[in-house]
Amino acid sequence: GFATPGYQNSQFMLSPEGSDEVMITPEIFSPDGDGFNDILAISCNFAEPGYSVTIRIFDSNGREVRLLARNEPAGTGNVFNWDGTTEKREKAAIGIYIIHVEVFNLSGKVKQFKKTAVLGGKLK
Repeated sequence: GFATPGYQNSQFMLSPEGSDEVMITPEIFSPDGDGFNDILAISCNFAEPGYSVTIRIFDSNGREVRLLARNEPAGTGNVFNWDGTTEKREKAAIGIYIIHVEVFNLSGKVKQFKKTAVLGGKLK
């Protein structure tokens, strides 16, 4: 066989130190108050502290529906929750949304992340 006991093989993956990431959970959420997947959690994890985060949520037509965070301190990890409402605190329409996360630190490092999420609901 081609096993490599005790050694790194072709399937080995070093977890990237110094990696920054943004994760969305769940990818499909339904803010209908039933207690199941009512909130979209946007998790920001950074290798080093000192980042500020701005999160904008856009609908599938590119219109900004919510400014969720503006220059909020993130430390090395923070979670921002979207309850599926617009800036006017109205329920956002069922559909696909783009979550745009921009982070920067005092040394001038800027990073941008784009994620998608689906706001679902019951069909009537």
